[in-house]
Amino acid sequence: MKATKRSQYALRAMIMLAERKETCSLRSIAKEEEISFDYLEKIFSRLEKKGLVGAKRGVSGGYFLLKDPGKITLEHVFDALGEPISLVDCVKIKCPKDSNCRASGAWKEVNKKIKKALSSVKLSELIKK
Repeated sequence: MKATKRSQYALRAMIMLAERKETCSLRSIAKEEEISFDYLEKIFSRLEKKGLVGAKRGVSGGYFLLKDPGKITLEHVFDALGEPISLVDCVKIKCPKDSNCRASGAWKEVNKKIKKALSSVKLSELIKK
C-alpha cells in the first residue's frame, strides 16, 4: 500500500478544516497547502460525495467538515477517494489461486492490520493542540 498524492493532499486539507473549525475557501486551502486548485477541486468533489465535507456556496462560501474530527479516520479518507487499502491485488479480488496459495493467509492478515491501523487514526489526533 502506498499513500498517493491525492490521499496526502486530501488529508492535509481536512486537517486544515479541522484546525480552523470554520468554512474555508478551496482557493485558501490550495494556496496555504501549496496544492493545485484544480486538483484539490477534484479531491473535494469525492470527499463531498462521500459525506466527509460539505460546501457553502456564495461569496463567503467554502468547505467544512460534516462530521466531528474525532469520528473521521484515515480509513474514511482513503475510502472516499477510492484508494486501495491492500498491498497486493489478490486481497481485494477473488483470486483464482486463493485455495492453493500459501501466501494468501499472510497477505490477508497484513491487510487486516493495515485497515485496523488506518481506522484507529482519527483526524482529531492530527490537528495542532
